[in-house]
Amino acid sequence: MKRKIFGIYGLGLIGGSIALAIKSFIPGSKIVGFGRNLEKLDSAKRLGIIDKIAPDDSEIIGELDCFIIGTPIEMVASIFGKYMKILPENVIVMDVGSVKRTVINEIAKINSRGLHFVSTHPMVGGEKSGLEFARADLFDKKIVGVIGEGPEEILDEVREFWKILGAQIVLVSADFHDEIVASTSHAPHLIAAAISRCLEKDGWADVRFFGLYGKGLLDTTRISQGNPEMWAGITIMNADNIERSLIDFSREIDTLIHIIRNKKRNELVEYLEKGKEFREKL
Repeated sequence: MKRKIFGIYGLGLIGGSIALAIKSFIPGSKIVGFGRNLEKLDSAKRLGIIDKIAPDDSEIIGELDCFIIGTPIEMVASIFGKYMKILPENVIVMDVGSVKRTVINEIAKINSRGLHFVSTHPMVGGEKSGLEFARADLFDKKIVGVIGEGPEEILDEVREFWKILGAQIVLVSADFHDEIVASTSHAPHLIAAAISRCLEKDGWADVRFFGLYGKGLLDTTRISQGNPEMWAGITIMNADNIERSLIDFSREIDTLIHIIRNKKRNELVEYLEKGKEFREKL
């Protein structure tokens, strides 16, 4: 890959893993760390995750080939705006958030220089976040959604970048992406949180249900341990799509209640069978 100087703003799980993967798979690369948490940046430099820490007025900003914004999605546009005037003309700017249309629209409003911005979404992560969980192989054989808006040659470079990091690429529109992830990621997270909240309100929660639960409960509610601030931002920015997904889910709950209330065993077996078959195809 011809681009060698990478700036990363936000060295959490995703940003830190991108830095480690670049170090591993792009020989001769240099990584410049950006962010508000100087202690985290110092730690990343000490550990060799980044090569340099960039002050806001650093001349190296003008040398970047790629600038990756790894912050919560609510901050992406403001970070872009902060550095837009001093980034080089040929830079590629990417974000890695899980909501696309709102972010792209916000960037378009302030991108007075017409810099190349490509929105991407690595389908990785989970309930554990932070630089301490970063690893170079996080993207290996994982899907990365690339929003197909921009010049073809720039999109080609973005696809090449993620492929070098081990990812499998899906080129998708922003609107379709947001609709899909509302159903496959955002709503399931909220449903897991709702299950946890429902159990938390139970009178037996304080004594941990006397241990009468198993791995199934832990698996089902695991994702509810995700960062609440981050997930609140995601939910608000993709609210319409998530609302539709939750309404669809509530109809499924109504169907189950009807089947159970009327003790329709055959219908229940068929319902569970369809759920089982779908899960086995994933």
